Amino acid sequence: MLKYSTYRSIYDETSEVQSAGVSAFEYGISLKNGVVSLCGAMMNLFRGGQLVKLALILMLVISGFTVVGNVFAGSVSSVTPAERVVVERGDSLWSIALEHKPSDMRTVVYIEGIKKASGLEGNAIQAGDVLTLPAY
Repeated sequence: MLKYSTYRSIYDETSEVQSAGVSAFEYGISLKNGVVSLCGAMMNLFRGGQLVKLALILMLVISGFTVVGNVFAGSVSSVTPAERVVVERGDSLWSIALEHKPSDMRTVVYIEGIKKASGLEGNAIQAGDVLTLPAY
């Protein structure tokens, strides 16, 4: 076998032992009373771009939680209760919304505000119901 070649044989046990000894020193792993230094182990773990990959994954997870939190945070405009109306015979959500909505607001949007402020799940109302009208 060639002694002074750059080729390293996979069957040569002496080079394996030497490389293992060098790599432990090279990566900064030190033995103190039989305990491997945490700093050296971390350096070995993040060697070769692993730290960059971990940082990117962490940033993606944090940004994902931020986006989900903003989506479910609530509506953009706050609805505050302004006045209460008792539903009379023949009234509908549309007629009540037409009477009380601001002039620059669409009727459908104001109806959704009435339903949200009054806790209604559907469009059905009956005479005698008390509706809370929102103020925008």
